[in-house]
Amino acid sequence: MVHVGGDIDASNEAVWQRLVTRSAAIAVAPGPFVIDVRDLEFMGSCAYAVLAQESVRCRRRGVNLRLVSNQPIVARTIAACGLRRLLPMYSSVENALAPPA
Repeated sequence: MVHVGGDIDASNEAVWQRLVTRSAAIAVAPGPFVIDVRDLEFMGSCAYAVLAQESVRCRRRGVNLRLVSNQPIVARTIAACGLRRLLPMYSSVENALAPPA
């Protein structure tokens, strides 16, 4: 699980990509890879692109990337970009870690 805060934009995109990629590599199938972004103040488009790309790589290994956020702007951005299937959102870490019903 990764918990992040602050801003993700073009100035730190490379750091974000390394963090997500390296953390995802540790996730073991069939478990989820959870990223908690509730404490982020800003997510630029590059942040969503990194998450979508990593979600595809995770799925190939049998791992599901799950995003934790309670921010309406995150949900709207994911929907507007057509990323709902790649970036499923959960309201809490507990919900994201729970097995599918």
